Amino acid sequence: MVAQHPQYGQILENSTLWKVGCGDKFKFWEDNWMGGVGKLIEKYLRLYTISSQQNQFIHHMGAFKESGWEWEFRWRRPLFDNELDMAISFLKDVESYRIQLQHTDQWVWLTDSNGQYSVRSAYNVMRENVVEEIQDGVFEELWKLKVPSKVATFAWRLLKDRLPTKVNLRRRQLELDDFLCPFCISTEESAGHLFFHCDKILPVWWESMSWVSLVGAFPLHPRQHFLHHIYGGSEKMMATRWKWW
Repeated sequence: MVAQHPQYGQILENSTLWKVGCGDKFKFWEDNWMGGVGKLIEKYLRLYTISSQQNQFIHHMGAFKESGWEWEFRWRRPLFDNELDMAISFLKDVESYRIQLQHTDQWVWLTDSNGQYSVRSAYNVMRENVVEEIQDGVFEELWKLKVPSKVATFAWRLLKDRLPTKVNLRRRQLELDDFLCPFCISTEESAGHLFFHCDKILPVWWESMSWVSLVGAFPLHPRQHFLHHIYGGSEKMMATRWKWW
């Protein structure tokens, strides 16, 4: 019964951390090795279509030089002017990752303290999540919404606090330069702060709410926010809002 649940694949994915070493196991464009950035093929589809390095492992996308790892991207044609901004964003994303020759790529199983996957632990985590969702009306309402599946999945990850915010990455013992919100640079980047309470984000919400004539204070927890607006009839606003992220 657990294996037939429609979200079991997402549950397993959220229980796994992609840890890049020398780039020998993960495909550069097609695999989700960059955490919060997502798959590069999805975020930069236009660049992917003109890449001469599709379906290549990460370690085939560059080389180690005297100064360290250097990316070497090859394209089927020169970039157009209207593709330059996308290319700059793309380079910023990939250049923030360090390729380490002395380590192999690996998946870390987050539900076990030793990081090792087992069928028993996978079954337990799926069962716990499915039982929790059956008992929780929030998720029952979420899957009823007439929104794109990727929107519902993103909202599910947010409500479960499974997004790779800096606070969550710290729990997974990832080393970061800081844990502050990139917008206000004054508060730690948790899901609640990043999506609802940051001073730089609140005006976006106020504008969105004005489109559907909604007013009110924001709850502290994303789950409460979701229930408040779903029962308030703002399904359209939710679908529009998630497209911005």
